[in-house]
Amino acid sequence: MDLNVLVIGGGIHGVGLLHDLATRKIEGIHLVEQARLASGTSSRTTKLVHGGLRYLERPAQWALVREALRERAFLLRNLPGLVSPLRFVLPNFKSGRPAWLVRLGLALYDQLAREGGLPKARRLTKTEVAQLAPYLRPERLEQKVGSGFLYYDAQMLDDVIVRVVAQAAIRLGATYAEQTRVEEVASAGEGFRIRLSSPLGEQVVRSRVVVNATGAWANANLLKWGCSPRIPCLLNVGSHLLLNPEAVDARPEDCAATLLQHDDRRVLFFIPWQGHWLLGTTESLLEGTPDKWECAPGDREYLLRVASRNLNLIEPARHTREFFCGIRTIPLPAAAGRLRDRSVSDAWREQPFASPWYLRTLDGDFSSLSREAVVDEAVRNLFTIYGGKFTTYRALCQQVGDQVAARLSSSVPSGTLLKENWFLDELKQVRPELFRSDPRLRQQ
Repeated sequence: MDLNVLVIGGGIHGVGLLHDLATRKIEGIHLVEQARLASGTSSRTTKLVHGGLRYLERPAQWALVREALRERAFLLRNLPGLVSPLRFVLPNFKSGRPAWLVRLGLALYDQLAREGGLPKARRLTKTEVAQLAPYLRPERLEQKVGSGFLYYDAQMLDDVIVRVVAQAAIRLGATYAEQTRVEEVASAGEGFRIRLSSPLGEQVVRSRVVVNATGAWANANLLKWGCSPRIPCLLNVGSHLLLNPEAVDARPEDCAATLLQHDDRRVLFFIPWQGHWLLGTTESLLEGTPDKWECAPGDREYLLRVASRNLNLIEPARHTREFFCGIRTIPLPAAAGRLRDRSVSDAWREQPFASPWYLRTLDGDFSSLSREAVVDEAVRNLFTIYGGKFTTYRALCQQVGDQVAARLSSSVPSGTLLKENWFLDELKQVRPELFRSDPRLRQQ
């Protein structure tokens, strides 16, 4: 098989890029995934499509918030049913930020969203807070909350979106293969020779361009392929509890979501989702490797402590349906200089997560780190995607698609903004099973 582009990794950025390139009518584009599509972090998110309200505390991240809000509006318009509006109650705790500052932040959020298709934020009385969020502990609400605010974001079926995007790419001429591992990537002339293995055996393909969209494995793969990475990163674990509806004496469909701030100033979400309750997320450094989807030690207890302090839950430990985590890749380009021109040792090939390209310590907290993605080209025509938010995946993939198309001398622009390139109505008719979230992905 001779290819123009091989995309490695079947998460949202991998399939998003496959779709982007297919809308440009580029031939010979193929994706491989070592497990199943969306079997990694792309099915283990907090299920939110949002601008990131808390990022407004850092002006350097306002551009990312603006882009995320623009993409939120696009996804709401083009993926109805997969992305839906979500009400949020923001209690105004007496010991927290002053009400005028919260109001100012929400006004800025609405302004950045422009005509985003969702209602504007508004002030709530304490009584309205209790009606919209009856799961808040009454004594905490009575003693600690003066009033509150209502604002809107959106939520999604994350794994469903990945599969739908992949199928849209297929209808435009792309291909993909699951259960397919990349064993070797080697330079060959003006492109690459790639050795693949699957249950059907081994296969060797050639591709002019390779895109490494493997998330937490990005630098590990570069090291395995004999390439010296240029962007060190942190691996950040976000854990979640999915609770049965009986955990709260209220129906999820009648309630708004809320933001909870713990004593350590971390912000967590409590969200009605698919008839259940979702609590998350934590921010812990990964210990070990991402080969096993194990939540960080202490994360379950941390979430339950936050729940018991803020929420009027009925035996949350007994009503826990799932405990799952995703692994965020946070690029640290500012730390790249001290690793420049490092050669790849055999030890790092064997144990890549012990290499200096995966940092194990963090000065400060995760909230201080930018969530902007980085796209790097360690070797010509071998692109690696680091980080990124699910909400902004389409914009990021358009950016990468522009770079890849330029290398292939293609001038056709991205068509991912065009509704006809999504085939949503057709897919609902012929592949209705695609539109059901699959909890088994989070249990692997």
